[in-house]
Amino acid sequence: MTATCTGCSRDAGGDTPARTAAEAPCSARQALLPSTCTIELLALVHACEDLTMDSRVSEPREQDLTEAGAEQELRWLELGSEDAPGAGTEGPSAPQAWGRLLQAVWRGHLGLVTRLLRQGASVEERDRAGRTPLHLAVLRGHVPLVRLLLQRGARAVAADRAGRTPLHEAAWHGPSRAAELLLRRGASANARCGAGLTPLHWAAALGCTLLARRLLDAPGLGPAAADARGWMAVHWAAAGGRLPVLELLAAGGGAGLDGALLVAAAAGQSAALRLLLTHGARVDARDGAGTTALGVAADLGRQQDMEMLLEHGADPGLKDRHGRSALHRAAAGGHLLAVQLLAAWGAEVDARDTLGFTPLHHAARGGHMEVAGHLLARGAKVDAAGWLHMTPLHLAVERGHGSTAGLLLSRGASPTGRTQWGEVAQDLGPAVCGEQEEP
Repeated sequence: MTATCTGCSRDAGGDTPARTAAEAPCSARQALLPSTCTIELLALVHACEDLTMDSRVSEPREQDLTEAGAEQELRWLELGSEDAPGAGTEGPSAPQAWGRLLQAVWRGHLGLVTRLLRQGASVEERDRAGRTPLHLAVLRGHVPLVRLLLQRGARAVAADRAGRTPLHEAAWHGPSRAAELLLRRGASANARCGAGLTPLHWAAALGCTLLARRLLDAPGLGPAAADARGWMAVHWAAAGGRLPVLELLAAGGGAGLDGALLVAAAAGQSAALRLLLTHGARVDARDGAGTTALGVAADLGRQQDMEMLLEHGADPGLKDRHGRSALHRAAAGGHLLAVQLLAAWGAEVDARDTLGFTPLHHAARGGHMEVAGHLLARGAKVDAAGWLHMTPLHLAVERGHGSTAGLLLSRGASPTGRTQWGEVAQDLGPAVCGEQEEP
């Protein structure tokens, strides 16, 4: 039984979830690294990996019909017979509703395509998605058909309704030979489809090293081209851990390496992190929210990545625009090993964010008792008062974390300390200090 790749299933327009997600519009906030470096990014990476796997195992074979076979196939197409060879093949935009040339190209019948062209079929025929026969030939990996259609005048720059050119299809599905033919016939490496994506962006995301090299040699913006999210090809390569492509893109240095470092940290791509640092990415580069790669790694509890960044000179004391250090982030996530690592590297245990909260506040609010215990052992102030005069004990009780509240009390937290509104800890929530919280 053959496993079905959910990331490669197609909708009525022939699009995969990866393509749909990648080309979906994003708000200005989503264009910032803090948001795209989470679920959206990882979903795109996994979908692109699924798509790459599917393209390797399902590439169709060429079928060159004899004259007799071409005549029979032509009759089938005219009749719309379900018994025609390839009639059950899934394709975009309902192949049975296409013209004869589109159907023949989709099925890879070189002899029949040749005959139809001789009979006057137009190479500019379109399906409902705006795809030409050349789009389909590239999508299906039919290199001889790509060559034939180009020789018969098919435009290499033709765009479908989503703005995708045959070169975009080559980056997604086709062999690099098809891309070569397209580039020789004037295909633009700068062509943009939905969300401003160029063929190089897709080649980088999918790890198509040979194609990426050819696209970099083509005239145009090259690696400096940014999509609507502000991502360059190097960001896409870093997100997917496409090391050969990343090496190719990073070798020239320049713009994009710093942002790619944060993307690699968010995607947990340790090898990509190391490669980018080796090629000159600034270890303490910040995104639009002031977050560093160390902060991102701390958020996710990726201890090994944090060690690598610290060994390359990352400053554990840097804060984002909300005043949160890497230690605040690690404590909030309950990542004990990350907290221990940062404390060992000299991170300030009583650092304050813009609300006046310390890492201990964040640990108490999340009910992370082991983290709170380690911070206290490192000298954190148990009764540090932040916004509204709230202490870690107030936050633990408010959130129902009785065990954490009990730990704080055992380390000297005052049960009578009052917030700005005069509330003591037990006024703030149902948890009774010292009791076990519900799971």
